[in-house]
Amino acid sequence: MGKIPIFKSFEEEAKFWDTHDTEEFTDEFEHVEVKFARPLKHKWMLTIELDEETFNQMKKLAEGAGKEPSVLIRSWVLEHIKK
Repeated sequence: MGKIPIFKSFEEEAKFWDTHDTEEFTDEFEHVEVKFARPLKHKWMLTIELDEETFNQMKKLAEGAGKEPSVLIRSWVLEHIKK
């Protein structure tokens, strides 16, 4: 097995990996445990346009509820869908 060289630049490293396979260096890699801050989920995001006055009103309502505006809007959408 080969030894991964020390690179002088990202460009030099990129050229190296363009012509080499990581399988050539498996004995140099360490196994690591990967933990994610939160579970990976499939989520869909939606962007809505609000005028400034409406956004400011929404922000005040959210602050009064102790939530971020997006969290409050999401709860409204879910409540409406359940009806």
